[in-house]
Formats: sequence, C-alpha cells, structure tokens
Amino acid sequence: MGDHDSASSPETPPLELGVGVALTTDPTTTRVLLDEFCFALGEATGLRVAGAGVWHYQHLIQELGAGHMHLVWLPPLLALRATVEDKVVPIALPVRDGVSTYQVVLFSAPGSPIQTVHDLNGLRVAWVDRQSTTGYLIIRAHLEVRGVALKEAFGSEQFLGTHEAVADAVLEGEADVGASYVYLDEDGLETPSRRAGWGDREVHIVAQSGAIPSDIVAADKRVPSSAQRQVQAALVEGEHAALRRTAKALLCADGFVAPTAEILRPLQELLGGLKGATGGHSLFPPPPPPPSRRLG
Repeated sequence: MGDHDSASSPETPPLELGVGVALTTDPTTTRVLLDEFCFALGEATGLRVAGAGVWHYQHLIQELGAGHMHLVWLPPLLALRATVEDKVVPIALPVRDGVSTYQVVLFSAPGSPIQTVHDLNGLRVAWVDRQSTTGYLIIRAHLEVRGVALKEAFGSEQFLGTHEAVADAVLEGEADVGASYVYLDEDGLETPSRRAGWGDREVHIVAQSGAIPSDIVAADKRVPSSAQRQVQAALVEGEHAALRRTAKALLCADGFVAPTAEILRPLQELLGGLKGATGGHSLFPPPPPPPSRRLG
C-alpha cells in the first residue's frame, strides 16, 4: 500500500480503516464508545472506519502488522518502537486539561541530602512495578542515558504497586528516592489541573526525563498518506462535533495536537536505555475517568 488511492486498482477493495484500542478497564463500555468514535471518524473523513478491541497493547502491534488494524491508540514506548521499526506514523497526541505530555522523575523528600544524580550511591529506591512506564522504565532509561550506573546508584529496591505507595515510602523515610510522574507547564512549574504521582505533597525532584507524550494515535505506515492526513486533520482541527464528543468519551481527550520532532525527541533519546523493556502493561499515567456514561 503506497501513497496512492487504494481504490484505484480494480483488484484492491476500498480501504476500511481498522481502529484498534486495548480493552483494559471496562471492555463492554469501551467497545460501544469505540464504535461511536469510528462512526464519527468516518463521517468526518469520508473514509470507511471500523473498530476492534484487543486485550493487551502489544496485540495492537501484532494486529497492525497483520494488516487487520490501521489506526491504533498506543502508550508512548510502544508507539516509539513501532515508529523506529518503520511500522507506524504518529499522527496525533491527545490533549487533556491543556497538556499532552508529562515528565517522569526521580524524587526525594524535602530537605533530603539527595539533590542531584551525583548523590545517587547505594540508595534505597522505591518503584511502582517492573512494567510501569512512569514508575520504573522511563526514569531508569533516562539515568542510564546520563551515564548513571544503576547497580551502584541503588543498593536496594522496593516494588510497591502504586505511585501513592512510592510517595509514602519516600516521604516517610522508608526509601531514599522514588519514581513517579508530574505535569509541568512551560515554566517548569506543576500544572494545577493535573495531579502529580505524589498528589499535592512537596517533594524534591532529583532528575526528570523531559516531556513524554501520555499516549499516541498512530497510523500503519502502509496506510495511504492522503488517508493519514485526513484522519490527522479531523482530529487536530476538531471541527466535527460528534468526533470531538466521541473522542472525549473514548480517549478522555479534550482535543489533539500533531506530534512534532521536538515532542518526540525525549522519547527517542531514551530508546537506547529501554532495550529490555516491554513497553508497559497499561497506559500510565492513567487518563481521568470518562464522562458519566454507563451501560445498564
């Protein structure tokens, strides 16, 4: 499939754009919302669109490779890997509460002698879990890229399951440092509309990753460029009311922005430190709950 109209060949049926998401929380409701989103996207673009749900984000990449899906909603690490492997093109980043990115940080308690990465030596560290994008994978990759020897930096590790538990451990003195996420504005200040992993408590940031997209809408590289542009324009320009409404319901997105090289650069720089990572088991930080719509 190249940059041409796939309907121009009599042997090639018109492209039906398969949209894939992972059914990680409420599969029944998510499937209904996906169908409504696909109907609105079809109206907005004039393309034939159908939705499909899978049980794990990695399965989206497999289905995309098999040609069963063409547009997928991915966590950033999987999206970046698929982009580097020339499988997908990032076309839109969801915006929530005015932000489309977050920072992953290593933090200590206020007043701690641990102030910079140069203070990391034999410390007690608290992580969320080994597959947590914001509570383990990204900040470790960032530290490695900066030349930090992780085995020397951390003498003991705890895996506590949640960001709140990590913050509790650090602030109560059970760990020296911990990993979590924060939303920062252009001046480097915390965004009031979105809570950090430690809530409204005070911490000291020892290291931070650079801006990371919360999630990415990506298209199969084999999808015609014209169709990619149609979908991107429909999402980013936001002129179709039903598409805006259904995107809010399905993806909790207030709108979308087009990805740029500047936005994706921090992820690109971290990729070398993520060779052993699986890309995370879910979307972290989790989006806010969808609008109050529930099925009977």
